[in-house]
Amino acid sequence: MSKELDLAIRAAKEAGKILERGFHDIHTVKMKGKRDIVTEMDVKSEEKILSMLRKAFPSYSMYSEESGEDMKDSEYMWVVDPLDGTTNYSIKNPFFNVSIALMKSGEPVVGVVHAPLTRETFYGERGRGAYLNGKRISVSKESEISKSMLTYCHRHDKGNLVRTTEVFRRFKPIAMDFSRMRAGALEIAFVAAGRVGCCLMCGFHSHDVAAGTLLVREAGGKVTDFNGKEWTTGSDDFLASNGRLHERILEMLKGI
Repeated sequence: MSKELDLAIRAAKEAGKILERGFHDIHTVKMKGKRDIVTEMDVKSEEKILSMLRKAFPSYSMYSEESGEDMKDSEYMWVVDPLDGTTNYSIKNPFFNVSIALMKSGEPVVGVVHAPLTRETFYGERGRGAYLNGKRISVSKESEISKSMLTYCHRHDKGNLVRTTEVFRRFKPIAMDFSRMRAGALEIAFVAAGRVGCCLMCGFHSHDVAAGTLLVREAGGKVTDFNGKEWTTGSDDFLASNGRLHERILEMLKGI
């Protein structure tokens, strides 16, 4: 395990302790957009993570959901979501996580998704596999959509809301289920662990998907945009699957 991965796991767990302590307390909830919220625990979690990462790797660039970019002259960049699933967290739904990725020249090389309340830590490193609490994980072997659980996320602008409605119309009647769990990084980690067949997003932020992308690739899955091109930080859409479902899902996404 590299020093970067070890640090990312420790930082995610320390932030998770902060989120867990605050989960049952009354905390301030603010709107940072028409449909986006932020809690004081987002900020506390972020402060802990960034302080640990900066102390150990001061020359690396940083991108975090709440603080934005801190650019350095480095090919490495930490990508941090200190509380993914903020809406769930604010209504006492335990499906939330901390997500940390390390990018090298725009490609994820380390990924950690930590779910504090379920005590599950998904992590991986490029070329070294994906793991959950120390045990290697792999994507599901299911090749039929009708037998697969699928999940989705979306951005809240009008265009992507309209597109998501069409995606839902196409997939919901066919899949075993097609659900929105409201914590994208954890949903992608569930693809890596073989729990769901795919997670797709109409529009996304890099902090939502960077860690999960590494996990799915290392677990034997596939990550592209809706046109089947390999995912990059410049992609407009996001599809992570077990690979076996990928082409059929891409066919169903045509025209969206």
